[in-house]
Amino acid sequence: MKIRKPIMGEPIYVPTSLYVYRGKDDFEGGICAVNRIEMGKSAGKPTFFIGIKERPGVLYNWEYLVSNQEELKRKYAGRRGRRTPDLRPEFNTDDGWVSHTPRQKVSKK
Repeated sequence: MKIRKPIMGEPIYVPTSLYVYRGKDDFEGGICAVNRIEMGKSAGKPTFFIGIKERPGVLYNWEYLVSNQEELKRKYAGRRGRRTPDLRPEFNTDDGWVSHTPRQKVSKK
């Protein structure tokens, strides 16, 4: 299947992204507007990557998105994609690791 070139400003459905350690970057999927187009490589072959107005600084694999539009359209049914940051400290650790309180040994009697 030949994938067409993306067009600036065109609508495209993108999936939800939720992060355990970077809740501030959570994004609810839906329809968004293409605002950046770059050429890169995926699986060793030239591929378009796109950015969306609703989520600056993040690139998506165009071929993946185009191939999944029907499923994403059914899932999001016209809803707009938007940032949904979870700012709770336990979901925004600086080091990417969960901080655990050491377990105490339980003596068996």
